Amino acid sequence: FGGPNVSVCTLSIRGGCDLAEPFAVSGPELEKGSVVVIDPANPGQLKLSTQAYDRRVAGVISGAKGISPGIAMHQEGALEGGQNVALSGRVYVLADASHGSIEPGDLLTTSSTPGHAMKVSDHDRARGAALGKAMTGLAEGQGMVLMLVSPQ
Repeated sequence: FGGPNVSVCTLSIRGGCDLAEPFAVSGPELEKGSVVVIDPANPGQLKLSTQAYDRRVAGVISGAKGISPGIAMHQEGALEGGQNVALSGRVYVLADASHGSIEPGDLLTTSSTPGHAMKVSDHDRARGAALGKAMTGLAEGQGMVLMLVSPQ
């Protein structure tokens, strides 16, 4: 390729559906699809989400249901290691429908069920705590929902 830089007119990514970056995660390795938040006790690290409408929401552990990142960002020798966290794109996320069934198009946020997303029912509380939009539904209980990641 002639060096560390590549320039193309068109690039097709066929390996996955999201843009992810590895982050150090406080505690043990998390299940793929888990919702993570910024860990204020460990600068630069993330941890499993545990509360509803958490404004520290950061993303979802990438790779659930075998969907690998399409692009994984990292810099060798700096901020290496950790688990890939989807920052944009489509991923499967652990979801809990006990606070309301999830329909395609619903905004999702953190839930009090550790590592799970739930449907936004209080839009005022969701400001700054939205994780993305559901692309598939979940009528009841817990399961996986395909989500378009867009933390806000």
